[in-house]
Amino acid sequence: MTRYSTRRSFDLEWVEHWARRVNEDRVLAVIGRFFTGKFVLGIDDTDYLIEVSKGKIQRIAEGLTANDFGFDFALRAPSNSWAKFSQPVPPPTFNDIWAMAHPLHNHLRIEGNTLPFWQNLRALTHMLSLMRNG
Repeated sequence: MTRYSTRRSFDLEWVEHWARRVNEDRVLAVIGRFFTGKFVLGIDDTDYLIEVSKGKIQRIAEGLTANDFGFDFALRAPSNSWAKFSQPVPPPTFNDIWAMAHPLHNHLRIEGNTLPFWQNLRALTHMLSLMRNG
């Protein structure tokens, strides 16, 4: 196993585990208190709709239905990119969403309405960093 080993699957169980970590985090209670909205976490061909209220994940839906297209923005990347991002010490270009989304690397796509993305960037990046601790 290498230092940057990759996770084998990013399924609903993994997303729910991450959501529990997010909801238990005391920092997000402060920096995420104004973060309310919906975003998509795209892993390969599977989209997970994440509904957030006051910095806590309230609902996760696997796959999008016609009723779910009211999301604000989407973060989509292949599972091998999420696997590298979620390592305790990620390799270069996978250490944050900006490095992943940079046009030179193109490991992550940020799509949709960028206003709520920018407004909640600090809480969102902290949320995503919790993928690394479990």
